[in-house]
Amino acid sequence: MSMLDWLDEQLGRITMYSLVLYGLIALSVMALLLMVVGNLDYDPLQFVLSITLLGCVSYGANKLFGWLFGLRPHNESAWITALILALLFAPPTTLIGFVKLALVAVIAMASKYVIAPRGRHMFNPAAIAIVIASVGGIAYAGWWVATAAMLPLMLIVGFLILRRTKKYYVALLFVFVAVVSLLLRGTDVVTALVSWPLLFVAAIMLTEPLTLPPRAWQQYIVAATVGLLMTLPLHYGRVTMTPALALVIGNVIGWWFGKRRAIKLRYVGKKQMNSTVYEFTFDTDKLQFEPGQYIELSLIHPKSDLRGHRRIFSIVGSSGSEQLSIGTKIPTKPSSYKRALMNIKPGTTLYATRVAGDFVLPDDPNVPIVCIAGGIGVTPFVSFCMATDRKMKLIYGVSSVQELSFVQQLRHSANDVTVVSQNRGPLPDAEWKFAEGSLDSEILSGLIDVPTQPIVYISGPPAMVASTRRIVKALGVRRVRVDEFAGY
Repeated sequence: MSMLDWLDEQLGRITMYSLVLYGLIALSVMALLLMVVGNLDYDPLQFVLSITLLGCVSYGANKLFGWLFGLRPHNESAWITALILALLFAPPTTLIGFVKLALVAVIAMASKYVIAPRGRHMFNPAAIAIVIASVGGIAYAGWWVATAAMLPLMLIVGFLILRRTKKYYVALLFVFVAVVSLLLRGTDVVTALVSWPLLFVAAIMLTEPLTLPPRAWQQYIVAATVGLLMTLPLHYGRVTMTPALALVIGNVIGWWFGKRRAIKLRYVGKKQMNSTVYEFTFDTDKLQFEPGQYIELSLIHPKSDLRGHRRIFSIVGSSGSEQLSIGTKIPTKPSSYKRALMNIKPGTTLYATRVAGDFVLPDDPNVPIVCIAGGIGVTPFVSFCMATDRKMKLIYGVSSVQELSFVQQLRHSANDVTVVSQNRGPLPDAEWKFAEGSLDSEILSGLIDVPTQPIVYISGPPAMVASTRRIVKALGVRRVRVDEFAGY
């Protein structure tokens, strides 16, 4: 296992939201230490008071608005927003300054519930709060986190978050457009990266999943737009272009692309598919999605562990149908989320925060396709098979034949299945093939017709996806797509 594979495995143990929260905590601690030693010209005590105030107000306001609107609030979001605001607004030096900062936190939390067309909040809470506060003359963000002393840790935190979210190209495009724009205006590269909050915006705010559109090409448009706008000296009356306003405009574009609305799922029941994998079925209001996309399911529950209240699952089903399923592995010692999932009662309504992903079928129906699944990674390929009658090869790697999942759906829909396992056993379908071994070069070279240059799709645990991708590329396959969310 390479170092990056190991890192992916470790990052996959915590949710993206938790990782962002820990990253912000680390940046806040670093800022406090720099203030103590005199490298940042702010009072350490005032900074601690600022974080405490923002945290308490954000948490309380989030609870209050959740109660008023009849929704269960996501507390992790409140803490994240509080820390972002603490790193952007200079610590107040007066009582009225602290009052104004508290009002900014209230505005941020209110935006999630009040500005929510189609039942979904549109804006990054911190960004819209900064815009409203500045236009209203309440308070002004200084974006002081963009300093040379904070840059080394910001690079580490940004890398880890982008590695976890797989949004490197979105972030890189944003930074590239912004830097080029600044260079054309006479700013040197070092000043652009050190004195402008490009890295903080790219890693922490721009790539927030809830405000990004669902497809990669749409995300690139948002990234380029925000990168250009935030560096232009635009103003109209009291409104001046700032990083926050550029983000808000990007949020509007992202919302329009996504045509977002609240996604309600009514739990029907679960089915055990093998010793560790369960299928959970939900009634939906004819949810539209592309086969291969994923859904982020929110399940707020008491005594949540560090992995939080949200998980990503590939959708199993047909777009527009009245039911969909998800599949997940339940380990011997499950997380608090999976324990809660196992215990929900039929009829319970859950909410999904988004449907997204680019792990979808090509537009050309004549392109040959090979799908390689590892364990529960078969779920997006079940949707592939259910959505089309096009011929595709499925190579399904499992520890033993008894560990196969979604057998019934595959028997009805799949047309060319090869099970790869080191433990032979009776196959559930007489037309399926068996290859003894593992998903290595020897097995895959005999199953993939490289001269036809198929598109190879790979889905499964992060380490399996990374190693299989390297093998397939080494065989000479040019087009390889991987399911890059760490939802397994």
